Amino acid sequence: PAPSPAVCTGTDMKLLRPSSPESHYETLRHLYQGCQVVQGNLELTYLPPDTDTSFLKDIKEVQGYVLIAENQVNQLE
Repeated sequence: PAPSPAVCTGTDMKLLRPSSPESHYETLRHLYQGCQVVQGNLELTYLPPDTDTSFLKDIKEVQGYVLIAENQVNQLE
């Protein structure tokens, strides 16, 4: 049988501004690094310019909604 995909838990913060932008990025990176299936929502908010978003590259499925808002990042990889 095919190997089961790497599953991670999404977030439910909506547009709530993070108290610490640095820890917010680290939390997102930790949540989604190597993740293929997001159980819940994929929320990418308040990312500063020049943020490395390559931690998102393995995501194939999001079972909730995708929210991309209030970012300054130039591109998503």
